[in-house]
Amino acid sequence: MATEEKEQLLDETAGDRPSACRIYGSLIGGDTVLDVDQGALARLLTINPGTPTVARENRQFMLRAARTLAARYGVEQFLDLGCAFPTEDSPNLHEVVRAEQPGARVVYVDVEDEAVAAWRDRLDGAKDVVAVRGAVQDPEGVLGDPRVRAVLDFTRPVALVLTGVFPFVSDADDPWALLGRFRDATCPGSYLVLSHALTSEDWPQGAEEVLRLYREEIQPMYPRPEREVLRFFEGYDLLEPGVVSTPAWRPDEPVAPELVAFKRAVAGVGRRL
Repeated sequence: MATEEKEQLLDETAGDRPSACRIYGSLIGGDTVLDVDQGALARLLTINPGTPTVARENRQFMLRAARTLAARYGVEQFLDLGCAFPTEDSPNLHEVVRAEQPGARVVYVDVEDEAVAAWRDRLDGAKDVVAVRGAVQDPEGVLGDPRVRAVLDFTRPVALVLTGVFPFVSDADDPWALLGRFRDATCPGSYLVLSHALTSEDWPQGAEEVLRLYREEIQPMYPRPEREVLRFFEGYDLLEPGVVSTPAWRPDEPVAPELVAFKRAVAGVGRRL
């Protein structure tokens, strides 16, 4: 991607529109929304009051998967793409994995200046944990960033973390090819942690209104059928239990059957072949 295109892509996140990143931060319990976000957030919660639960399930899946990879598979390197804002009232990825692997190295990447600034404040010079600005649509820019290369050794296994990111990348940008470029930069034995919203027939009533709200006021969303989510795991061997409803991926406590069956979003972890 040319420099001019990268700058345009990054600049498109600025402006006076509500921010999907800030809204997500609020949904998982943070204090991230600005005045410009309030109206869209209120309408979202009116249309679908269960949205915070889905967002928190996504966040909790990411933390469980990261902890599992560090504790059971010995993974010490994580690249969190589209990391959004840090949380204050619950652990963040680097804190979870360092409880299992004290020397773990983590790079947080987001296209939002505010999120990157919040991470830098939170990290406060932590060794081998950095936050950089970058776009998932620009793999070479992210992978070639000297701050990324200074922390991660791509000759050793790296876990790519993309939770709830590709629903904001259109088919025109070919998210499967983007993922492939990140995958190919990692060595065999690396991992992919991924979650993705499914198409609206899997959602409760009001799904089309939610999608219209995002499309018209926030940022277009592109939920996909499960067969297209499975394509992201090409080149990976899925860990048990495969791609499942987000709360059903290796839960810490038993999950109600209806949550296993209810697939508004799915999640999985794969090991690179």
